[in-house]
Amino acid sequence: MKILIILYLFFNFLNAKDTLVVQQQNVLYVQNLIEVEEKIASNFEKYLLNEYSIPSLNDLIDDEYLGSNFTTTNKFSSSDIDFVSGDNLKIKYAITKDVQLYVTALYERDLYRNMTTVYKDENTPSNSYVSFELESKVAENILEILEAGSSIASECSATLTNTYCITNLSAIRWYDSISRWIEYSNEDFEEGNVTISTTGLLSSTKLDELNVGAFVLVNNGDKYIKTLTDIAKVD
Repeated sequence: MKILIILYLFFNFLNAKDTLVVQQQNVLYVQNLIEVEEKIASNFEKYLLNEYSIPSLNDLIDDEYLGSNFTTTNKFSSSDIDFVSGDNLKIKYAITKDVQLYVTALYERDLYRNMTTVYKDENTPSNSYVSFELESKVAENILEILEAGSSIASECSATLTNTYCITNLSAIRWYDSISRWIEYSNEDFEEGNVTISTTGLLSSTKLDELNVGAFVLVNNGDKYIKTLTDIAKVD
């Protein structure tokens, strides 16, 4: 009888030890999963700022960004880590297998998260996702331009038409159909002052997007201000 009790206690101890090991492994897996999502978010922004285009996950798996050996394998799902289709700032919710509560609780916490946040839809789990916010206002403006269907050239030239371009580290230009340009601050974009190449652009609908009170500076030195109803010259 004593031997049976000893064996029972021994196997219980082994089982508890195995359970603890599994828990520790799962915690490490979750931490690694969050790190992968954070790296994707960070390099998505880096790609925007460098390439002026919206990347797919395959674009990011490159030595310049995530690294060519970067893995998207996911222990907690039958699917790899990927973006939500049709949404540039969302990653698929990673845990779709049945797991213990502490695993999802750790995954959904902000403890190890900087750029990413988990949204959990309890009623429709398939609608859950991980969103991320861009840290740079410049990256936000680039994404806004691209999502509106416009393109951004990496260099500006007098031959560009109907496109944006990057003039330097502080400005974005838009060229119209006859190569006249409007230059924006790359941080303030449509919320700030602009410079235009000619007074012929004062009637451009692009200026309708400016805030009331924004200055419109003409390349020849003339100065205008956006009002509720017009673009008025400043004496």
